Amino acid sequence: MPTLRDFIHTQFVLKIPKPTASFTGKTVIVTGATGGIGKETAQHIARLGASKVILGCRSQSRGNSAKSEIESLLKCSPSTIEVWELDIESPPSIKAFAERANKLPRLDVLINNAGIQSAKFKVVYNTERTIGVNVIGTFLLALQLVPKLKETARKYGATPHMTFVTSALYDIAKYPKEDGGDIFAWFGDESHFDAMNQYSLSKLLQLYAVIKLSAIVDPADTTAPDPIVINSLDPCFCKTGLARELEGGLKVGYRVFEAVAARTPEEGARLVVQAASAGRETHGLYLRAGAVRAYVGNALDEKKAAHVWDLLCGKLEGLQPGILQSLK
Repeated sequence: MPTLRDFIHTQFVLKIPKPTASFTGKTVIVTGATGGIGKETAQHIARLGASKVILGCRSQSRGNSAKSEIESLLKCSPSTIEVWELDIESPPSIKAFAERANKLPRLDVLINNAGIQSAKFKVVYNTERTIGVNVIGTFLLALQLVPKLKETARKYGATPHMTFVTSALYDIAKYPKEDGGDIFAWFGDESHFDAMNQYSLSKLLQLYAVIKLSAIVDPADTTAPDPIVINSLDPCFCKTGLARELEGGLKVGYRVFEAVAARTPEEGARLVVQAASAGRETHGLYLRAGAVRAYVGNALDEKKAAHVWDLLCGKLEGLQPGILQSLK
């Protein structure tokens, strides 16, 4: 768990430089881009010269508003930013989005930013909603776009990136001691729901999947051509709409804490852009406060990581038969 000293440093002391890496000629997808960190990330990338920035949004109207705001600020061409409908809770929506993305001439960066923190129990993908969206839905999209990223590397001599926006809260997640052998099915039972734990646990499971996916797609010591970079990052605690579903005293307490300690979404977006343009040395790794940080706690449990990955692959194959072929 981040120490108080570390929290004070990352929230109040750390100077986060404005990103300067060039995205000239690149095509970038940012999910969850109607506001907050997602929109600010898209804005930075458009400013840095991307040819096309695709906003993956559940709401087309909110996506159009975000597009208009960015265009008004940057005075960029109307053709630079596109809004594509994407609902991470819906397999058909994810499939349609992926099929459309796979028809692009190139795809240089996929930023998996979309996520939720649900205060009420609901079942999605036969598990609790926060875990379903942040883990199953997120990787259902990611795996379908691995071939396009590899193709872009091969055709253009580029180094594409797949970046996951995660959280340092993974280190406080309580992994159930007894999960019946299937953690996803376990949390499909409302009696196991813990609103305070679901988000941090979803981020731990996300990290397990990033670790395994990066090792399978492009091992760090690979000599194979056309590698891609798969990494993750914590954007610091930022003022976003992530906790919009909280209620009562929990919501009030969160808002007070947010007002006192949160960074702006634009500052968090700087760290996202940094990760999405980082070197091959970050492949399979986790960045926090602008630097690679060692995994700690449960994230070091290779047995759990392998088990969760196997369960996740089974879920994904059931939702999209043949999806694992994209990793070969």
